[in-house]
Amino acid sequence: MNSEFERQRVVLPGPTLVGEGFLDRWRRRYGIRSLNRMSGHSLAFLALIVVFTPAVTPGQAKLPLPKSDHSSDVPEGFAIDLKASEADVLKAVELVSQDTVLHGTQVYAREDELTEAEAVDSSSYYGPWTGPGRAFYKVRKQAISPQHFKNSTDVGTITVRYIVLGVAPNRTHLQIDAVFIEDGAKKVHASDTTVETSEFAEIQGNIVRIQREARQTADALQRRQLQVAAQANVKERDAEAAKLKDAESSVQNLESRLHELQRSAELRVKTTVNLKSAPFQHASTLQSLPAKSDVLLEIITPYWYGVETVDGHRGWLRHDEVEPIP
Repeated sequence: MNSEFERQRVVLPGPTLVGEGFLDRWRRRYGIRSLNRMSGHSLAFLALIVVFTPAVTPGQAKLPLPKSDHSSDVPEGFAIDLKASEADVLKAVELVSQDTVLHGTQVYAREDELTEAEAVDSSSYYGPWTGPGRAFYKVRKQAISPQHFKNSTDVGTITVRYIVLGVAPNRTHLQIDAVFIEDGAKKVHASDTTVETSEFAEIQGNIVRIQREARQTADALQRRQLQVAAQANVKERDAEAAKLKDAESSVQNLESRLHELQRSAELRVKTTVNLKSAPFQHASTLQSLPAKSDVLLEIITPYWYGVETVDGHRGWLRHDEVEPIP
């Protein structure tokens, strides 16, 4: 028998309904004899994997595998490609590797989960990871005949290994392996994939949360940028409005000043007078202006005003012959 074997890759042909025929095929392919052996996490994972069929590239190089016990006919571990960035998957896996819970197994029927697990940097069973990507490990020591490890009847250590490898900007390969090793006989018991799928369910939940938080952060940043831009637009609009108001005020002042100048340049004849051709008494008379006639002031001398009549005639009148228009 070969000293190494390749784990089964969890690959489904495409979205389908999870019916009896599908579960039968799953049991035959992965050696699961009864659904009672699978936890609620595993069944939920089956439904999840149908909806999110992994995009595995044909011919993709598989990750190197460690030595293991070959007396078990149950495949060990699984691999899946996720539609997520390597950074997000690394963060999600690190959170699960440090959560102190070994998901998908237990040592007593009355307990729902196995706690007191710890994250470690390496594994004596799997050995140091020298392949591409990054490896994480979680172990639970002193586990008594943990469930979902075939023929486990002694005290030993459960080891879970996670390998994360980015294969594209938004696609990351994840491999999860789990074994139980007896402390005394050092016999290796492979998982029936319940542990791996349960651990993956936790990782997937973290990925969804991380991606949601990233979207929320991006949305908040975009809203902040829009708010800053809107505030800048309001500030610019207020500045333009202030300039326009100042300009309008200046125009109003000019119009008022012009009106004042016009008023001061308009005179009214007190009584009937003669419009002279020059600014002296004996100059010839151009025409007679009736009382209350309006004239426009053009020239000012000490005693005479050069004026223009409403009909366009220019001439001279003495200061005492006109008065400002009231």
